[in-house]
Amino acid sequence: MEIIGIVLFCAVILASAKLMLDPPDRKKDPKEDEEQMEYLEAWKKKHERTDKEK
Repeated sequence: MEIIGIVLFCAVILASAKLMLDPPDRKKDPKEDEEQMEYLEAWKKKHERTDKEK
């Protein structure tokens, strides 16, 4: 009986963590996606290796 309680407790903890980290009602924001892509492109240009560095 204790094993069932431990397994259920772990399942509740995992489900709670999933809901906190990935809430079901969060909509994608196109503006936020665009900003992130601009940041990633700028980071890539800044950290891109050249033939000299290889």
